[in-house]
Amino acid sequence: MLRLSAKQFLGIGFLMVLFGFIMPWLFILRIVEINFFLAFLTYGVSLVGLLFGIIGIAMIGVQRRHKFRREKEDEYDEHR
Repeated sequence: MLRLSAKQFLGIGFLMVLFGFIMPWLFILRIVEINFFLAFLTYGVSLVGLLFGIIGIAMIGVQRRHKFRREKEDEYDEHR
């Protein structure tokens, strides 16, 4: 199984949301012809990109919390 880091989740999520933002503009400008499949794909990619971004942010928060706890434990152990 492929394991992604938090920054990779954020990067992939950003690109997916960007795709979901640019494609409707291309539909409106009639550069790309809209059809049901392409509209559904654009929506789905944007939604999955948003979820990837949320997962990436949550992973960063968990990593920072663990780092903070380790620093506090080390500080406590030094005083003993």
